[in-house]
Amino acid sequence: MPHRFPTSWRYSKWDGSEEMALDTDDLFDNISEDLLRDGDLDQALRRAFRWGMRGQDGSRQDGLRDLIDRLRQRRQDLLDRYDFDSVLGDLAERLQDIVDREHSTLDERLGQAQQGDGQQGAESGESGGQAGAQKGQQAGSQQGQPSGAGGQQGGGGEQDALRDFLERKRQRLDAIPNDAGSRIQQLQNYDFVDRQAGEDFEKLMEEMRQQITDSLFNNLMGAAQNTDAGPAGDLKDFLRDLNEAFAQEAAGQPVDMDALNNKWSHMFGGRADSLDEIRERMRQRMMAAQALMSLLSPEQRAELQAAMEQAIRDSGIEQELMELQEHLGPIPTPDMNQASGPGQEELPLDMAMDVMERANEMQGVEEMLRAMVDPTDLDGIPDEMLRNVLSEQDRDWLDQWSELRDRLIDEGYARRGRKGLELTPRAIRKIGEKALQDIFSSLKDLGAGEHDIHQRGSAGESADTSAPWQFGDPFLLDLPRTVMNGLMREGPGTPVGLVQDDFEVIEREAHTSTATALLIDMSRSMYYSGAWDAAKRSALALDTLIRGKYPRDRLELIGFSSVAHPLQMTDLPSLNWNEYTYGTNLQHALELARQTLRSERGSNRQIIVITDGEPTAHIEEGRPFFNYPPTWQTFEATLREVVRCTREGITINVFLLEHSPYMVRFVEDLMRINKGRVINASPTRLGSYVLRDFLQQRTLYRNG
Repeated sequence: MPHRFPTSWRYSKWDGSEEMALDTDDLFDNISEDLLRDGDLDQALRRAFRWGMRGQDGSRQDGLRDLIDRLRQRRQDLLDRYDFDSVLGDLAERLQDIVDREHSTLDERLGQAQQGDGQQGAESGESGGQAGAQKGQQAGSQQGQPSGAGGQQGGGGEQDALRDFLERKRQRLDAIPNDAGSRIQQLQNYDFVDRQAGEDFEKLMEEMRQQITDSLFNNLMGAAQNTDAGPAGDLKDFLRDLNEAFAQEAAGQPVDMDALNNKWSHMFGGRADSLDEIRERMRQRMMAAQALMSLLSPEQRAELQAAMEQAIRDSGIEQELMELQEHLGPIPTPDMNQASGPGQEELPLDMAMDVMERANEMQGVEEMLRAMVDPTDLDGIPDEMLRNVLSEQDRDWLDQWSELRDRLIDEGYARRGRKGLELTPRAIRKIGEKALQDIFSSLKDLGAGEHDIHQRGSAGESADTSAPWQFGDPFLLDLPRTVMNGLMREGPGTPVGLVQDDFEVIEREAHTSTATALLIDMSRSMYYSGAWDAAKRSALALDTLIRGKYPRDRLELIGFSSVAHPLQMTDLPSLNWNEYTYGTNLQHALELARQTLRSERGSNRQIIVITDGEPTAHIEEGRPFFNYPPTWQTFEATLREVVRCTREGITINVFLLEHSPYMVRFVEDLMRINKGRVINASPTRLGSYVLRDFLQQRTLYRNG
């Protein structure tokens, strides 16, 4: 029964970090910053996939790097568990015992020969002495000492030949290095004087040969996993047939896989669909053998190498293996620098091969995971490999990520476009909600604020009260009270006469509406100053606030650089600054905003400008004109547009992210003309300032 590596898992106390269920709300909370930065949903998903996320409760959800670290640690624990130097058992000790017994017998025979008691030594020595003497006479004859010399010279000649023979044997034995590999190689051609020691050596070699043949070669395809695997004697025929199939493939000839499977499926561990499958399996087993070699101590490596070479020669498969190596190509050497060993548990060679194959498979999956940049890359990793090396929880996590794109599409957060996934309006609203939540969390002591109202506002909800009608009020007649006033004035009777003072109308709460044009500077300097992301975040948050709390309000978005143009809020996350055009054309932006707000005469109208620099461009004869430093023509053109906005009752508030001498002069003129405000803001607090100002202004409109 072959030894098999048992599947095992290490358990630890749960700390909450293992919860890996993916939630789309958590996902958008985590990737909103990335989406505001570049608007690339695919790229944002890749970052979250690799680096992990934070849950709504603050707990951390693992990313791919965490999974890789866990896999790497499991591989380390596996390698640290075993003592790989034990793969050949007590080989060194058994070899030393054999050599010691042979040495002891040689010393004993030499002592007897020197005492002139050769005959007694030949009859009463340990088993094998007589055979040793005969071998000594033969050796003496071969080395120029005739066997008849003893007959001519009497007993002394035989004793001399025996003594010379034993001396040479001892010298040869002493010359063998102490390492097991050298001993295995040189004792193969050594004739033992101690017959029992020789038999023990042959037995040891046969055990090693059988272990290596069964565990290494028969296990090339993992055949030891199959209890129906054939005997080691099938190996030569198996390799020959396999080489013939590889040669046919190389020559472009069809390979009969059915015939190959019918004969050798027990060696494949089951039917193989193609030669590529067989080739990969054999490469994995050979990599496991190389990895095992790299973990052994130099002494054990020499022992195993010597035993393998001897087993190959004895099995007669040396040529077949060389040919197979050519068909398989170079076998990469696995990186075993991670192994710290040796561990405590001993293991035989066949189990060591399984351990190393599992460790190599872990390393292979780790390398594939490290090379991944996108969850869809999981399709390139065989499911079987993931099942073999990952826990069920890690596999479930990967499955969730591989299905995430379809989930986002099904839930209405994304759609497929020409360049990949695109955000839907629902996703934009979700990002805006996150931006609004973050900004509101930073607002403290938000006051109501008071200043004059510009417009009274249109009729609102009923207040359940009535009041005498005055000229100009909406004629929403409170008929019961009106009739009662007539009766009280004229007394009972019909018809009831009514006069103007009898009329009462239903009072309604005055609702104000605000029309806002948000102007965002899209010049290159906005990106360099770090204000671009903050401006987009502020716009999305303001849009979310207005949609949710003030549905009667209107918000228009206008971007400007060398020229101005209207923007859609759904385009904002993917919007980028324009690096190929120059200029800050505030004049054109104010003109578009004024034209857009003209239809909202019943509302309180305002323009919010987010910029980091003074105007440097304006429209002249229908074309943009740019100059830096800014010219007086640009300032005058921009201020003329400020005058037009002021005449139409439009307030202009500027959120200024940078200062310059030119900008100071411009904003002084703007405030003098429009009576609006210029607010110095940092990019980190821009959203707070914009929302606070909007709410303060709107409160004033309502209370006025």
